Amino acid sequence: MMLGVLAARPPSSGTGPGTTLATLDFMNEVYVVNGVTLTAADVIDKPERVGAGGLEILDNDVGGVVSAIGDLLTEFLLVDWTIVIEWEEVANVDGSYLLWMQETVDFHSISIIRANAFQSNPMQAGDSSTISRNVDNTGPFTTGVHKVAVTRTNDRISISTDGSAVDSNTTPNTTLNVLTTASFGGDPTDQSYNGCFIRTVTLTAPVDDSLLPGLSA
Repeated sequence: MMLGVLAARPPSSGTGPGTTLATLDFMNEVYVVNGVTLTAADVIDKPERVGAGGLEILDNDVGGVVSAIGDLLTEFLLVDWTIVIEWEEVANVDGSYLLWMQETVDFHSISIIRANAFQSNPMQAGDSSTISRNVDNTGPFTTGVHKVAVTRTNDRISISTDGSAVDSNTTPNTTLNVLTTASFGGDPTDQSYNGCFIRTVTLTAPVDDSLLPGLSA
């Protein structure tokens, strides 16, 4: 069974700074979506996880995933954006699922992952439907604070980590089902994986790939 395609915002030219859709500052507890200041309880389902280190993702825990809700989730589900995530790695063993989006009919998904030590801890992003696209930045990205910038549109998926050169896949992908979840830390129907702290998240309209290294630096 195929789900209908969610109507996206008008395509961005992707040539300059994108319109800011949401900013989540878990370090200072300031959250703004579409210009409206909100509380943690308005944007995530486990606001109690926010502390001095940011939003805590538990290590390999069935309750460790934190999901976007409300208007923030709506913006994620348009799947047409640039996202910048600053996070702190606390271990190098498992993969850290910074963003996981999916639906549970055909299991189409979007992911941003700091991969495990066996893979030398690279950064990876991708979307998977009847077409799959993957991009990665060579690691290792180990313990400490890092920042990744990813653009996902039907025309491309691109990534830059800690100011690195951009890796991009420009294979068109218009086959993604309507996704239903957007979560930090892992698959909400499974569990969290590697423990980490999400410090800040910025979601904008898509920007040109040339801007990603500056956003991730």
